[in-house]
Amino acid sequence: MEIVAAIFVVCCGLILGSFFNVLIWRLPRHESIVKPSSHCPKCNRPVRPWENIPVASFLALRGKCAGCGQKIALQYPLVELATAGAALFLWYATGESLSSNIAHNTQFALRCFALLLMIPVTLIDLRHRIIPDAVTLPLLGAALCASFLPGDTTPFQSAAGAIVGGGTLVAMGWLGKIIFRKGEAMGGGDVKLLAAAGALWGPKIALLTLFFGALAGTIGVGVLLAVRRVPEDRRIPFGPFLALGLWIAVLWGDLLVESYIKLATRFIYGG
Repeated sequence: MEIVAAIFVVCCGLILGSFFNVLIWRLPRHESIVKPSSHCPKCNRPVRPWENIPVASFLALRGKCAGCGQKIALQYPLVELATAGAALFLWYATGESLSSNIAHNTQFALRCFALLLMIPVTLIDLRHRIIPDAVTLPLLGAALCASFLPGDTTPFQSAAGAIVGGGTLVAMGWLGKIIFRKGEAMGGGDVKLLAAAGALWGPKIALLTLFFGALAGTIGVGVLLAVRRVPEDRRIPFGPFLALGLWIAVLWGDLLVESYIKLATRFIYGG
């Protein structure tokens, strides 16, 4: 049964990855994700149902459009595979209760979706330097509404998490603007993304996400400086680091904090 469940999770991940490809392409262009139906972006030929099977259709078509013969971006199967892999990893990381939790716990299901949603968020922010409101605002609204349903986060915790998450980034952006005397130091998309994470998990996860995201960002910037790949405008998107920080905070945050406290205690008091 475990193998069957794993296959089901992978299939759901592949389908979700196909949907994420739609978000990655259309949202930055302010296009509807519903109409028109899937089509080749080069010749506008509608994609037939059997040509829209995740990964399998790409392989069957040898990576080319069935109409114009132009190459299909490798991003499409990679995003589908990455989402399937992330879903499978999430299933193992959260235990075998995943399917039953998703069926009976709206908050848990929304949290799983939010974690996987970090894949398109990362790619959109890296490519277009934006995190679309069409992603963050519905997620924030859904998180606040879900807090009224049975789950781990109460409406008060959800509201507090949204305020702490978004408010902390707003304050940091304001301070950064004063210190560096330049334009916006923190994008509005980052603020809304962290507010949505706080609304889903509460204030603690919001703060841990920011901490781990900032740590990952510092390391990432250091690597870019070392290899001299810093963008000309020196603006580096923070969304991907927040996305990574959220995964770390949710899956290993408590463990890392406890380990740090133990190490700090031993260092201070010896033994």
